[in-house]
Amino acid sequence: GPMVEEFQEKWSSFTGAKHSVAATSCTTALHLSLAALGFGHDDEAIVPAFTWIATANVVEHLGGKVVFCDIDLDTFNINVNQLESRITSKTKAIIPVHLFGLSADMDAINHIAKKHDLWVIEDAACGFGSKYKGKHVGTLGDSGCFSFHPRKAITTGEGGMVTTSNEELASKIVCLRDHGASMSDLQRHLG
Repeated sequence: GPMVEEFQEKWSSFTGAKHSVAATSCTTALHLSLAALGFGHDDEAIVPAFTWIATANVVEHLGGKVVFCDIDLDTFNINVNQLESRITSKTKAIIPVHLFGLSADMDAINHIAKKHDLWVIEDAACGFGSKYKGKHVGTLGDSGCFSFHPRKAITTGEGGMVTTSNEELASKIVCLRDHGASMSDLQRHLG
């Protein structure tokens, strides 16, 4: 409805994202992002070995394989020095987590992803207000996924958000969020 639309617009303004799509949770946001990008059965995604279980679960739910990468003990984020050694011919995505609001090394991650033609889906569940070189986390990869769970800096009781600069990806995420419908519930209701 109109309140969700307003929230999405405010989130885009706050983060600098071109598109923001509300979801029921960050887990849902991660799942929608991977599904909209075409991630599927037997595809691999690299995930930090220290994160909330949802980061890995979304990969499993889509029939993919989780490939864990160790973390840097100074930041608790994915160790970019080990990242490339985890890439195989089945790798499709890297899911860095901005743990405890501290941004992962996005320049290195994006460089490796570009070199190997991989998607980057940022798990920014704890990234509210966090920036990397002046840009809000969640706006540096193909998509960013945020949480509004009660233990987060802001909450909607539950809830999540996907951010992306890719209009086609945003449209696919909206469609998947709405059970494959190309017209939202609000549009159908106003009809």
